[in-house]
Amino acid sequence: MTIARGMLISIEGIDGSGKSTLVRHLAKQLQTYDCSVVTTKEPGGSSLGKLLREILQHQPVALMSRAEYLLFAADRAQHMDEVIKPALKSGAVVISDRMADSSLAYQGYGRGEDLAMINTINVWAMQEIKPDLTFYLKIEPEEAIERLKKRTTLTAFEKEQTGFVKRLITGFDEIFRDRDNVITLDGTLSPEEIAESATQAVMQWATARELRGKQGEINGGR
Repeated sequence: MTIARGMLISIEGIDGSGKSTLVRHLAKQLQTYDCSVVTTKEPGGSSLGKLLREILQHQPVALMSRAEYLLFAADRAQHMDEVIKPALKSGAVVISDRMADSSLAYQGYGRGEDLAMINTINVWAMQEIKPDLTFYLKIEPEEAIERLKKRTTLTAFEKEQTGFVKRLITGFDEIFRDRDNVITLDGTLSPEEIAESATQAVMQWATARELRGKQGEINGGR
């Protein structure tokens, strides 16, 4: 089957969990179902985001945590208007490497900023649009750090110490605890296994949405 209408998928997790790899593999898998797929990321998915990404990831000047978050929020607002909404309107499946939940984890749980305020600004920046599905790649901090050691260059966030990473994991676990649109995946599995699980979940979600739509048409016609 194909996915008849637009769908927004976010991929979340700590640095080194395999998010970017999942984005690539999931997109490739979904394209075999004749889906139109748009891959993007935060920060950096929009024209403004590309500029902000350099500042946020390499921090040439010291950023206070609130300023750090507000730069992410600016990227998010531009990203939604420039990339996400047009792609969804065209009927594409949009897969984003990080979205609003990352700010709750990183600047909220990680940096200690106000979670309610971050959530309020996120909702406003995203024009109340939420991911249809979120995949949370769960991995232990020690495993993630070992993976990051193999990279030639690290971002400011990838250089953070284990204590910070553990706060992020606590944050993601708390954020996703009661969400019915979040699927937790074992980040230690092979990229192919993870992508296969994610693909099946996407297709099951699309099938359920189609059935709900048909049921609504039947009920509406009574």
